[in-house]
Amino acid sequence: MPYDELNSSHFARWLIQQSHLAGYDTRAPGTQMSILLLTAMALSDGLDTATTNRIADALSVSPAEVTAAYIPEMRRSVLAELLHHPDLLAIDAHLDGLARRHR
Repeated sequence: MPYDELNSSHFARWLIQQSHLAGYDTRAPGTQMSILLLTAMALSDGLDTATTNRIADALSVSPAEVTAAYIPEMRRSVLAELLHHPDLLAIDAHLDGLARRHR
């Protein structure tokens, strides 16, 4: 897998940096595959608490640092997806309206 693919994402770059600091071989295919998969999961659906905690433990960072590293990029990704699909934008607006009414 090309190393450049991993550099296209802020979260992937953060994972590479933290993995390197934690002593992992960031050029190893297994490490790169793990980073690519974690990046895809984080940016599409977010990470659940258990996964966030495992990543934090493996990298010797806090769960809050892991979350802070991917949330802004995930939000931009979701917004871009909504803007490219007007039908999703309409559904999102409808769901926002429902959420406001049920607060």
